[in-house]
Amino acid sequence: MSILKRIFTAASLLALSAAVLLAAPSVPSKKQGFENYALLRTRNIFDPDRQPGAVNNAPSASQTPTPPTTRADYAALTGIMITADKALAFFSGSRPEFNAVLATSGTIAGAVITRISPDSVEVQRDGKRIVITVGQTVPLDASSTPGAAPATGSPLSASPANNTASTPAPASVDREALIRRMMEKRQQELK
Repeated sequence: MSILKRIFTAASLLALSAAVLLAAPSVPSKKQGFENYALLRTRNIFDPDRQPGAVNNAPSASQTPTPPTTRADYAALTGIMITADKALAFFSGSRPEFNAVLATSGTIAGAVITRISPDSVEVQRDGKRIVITVGQTVPLDASSTPGAAPATGSPLSASPANNTASTPAPASVDREALIRRMMEKRQQELK
């Protein structure tokens, strides 16, 4: 009888395992992709273009159009650094793309840098060469000219020939006015 008992037990286990396999949910033939995880995509910390409440689908350069220039837009030459190896021009402006450190043949506000000297930068826009000194703005179109940069900081210029670059002494600034300007700037960055 022990042989019959073993055969019966083996048959029962075989029937039970067959029932479990048949009752198991079928595995989908197509794997799920990243697009099926909306919550993960909205909280993707590695996506610099994420926005709260919006699901980003692999952003591309064509999805982020450059806003049209306005009267308040500016890109200012804030400093120049010339070493034996390279020459760099430092720019800051009203948009994130205007905050850049560029070498010759770099592009700022649609103008191409053609030459960097210790006190100025030469740019070319629409075949027209324009010289911009430290503290002036880059013309945003062919019809405008370089102007004085908004008073956000003091421009600096440094070169190996002039290691003792003098900076103007800071004017006495009212603490309340400084805090107010910093808060306004932060509010503009958050928009």
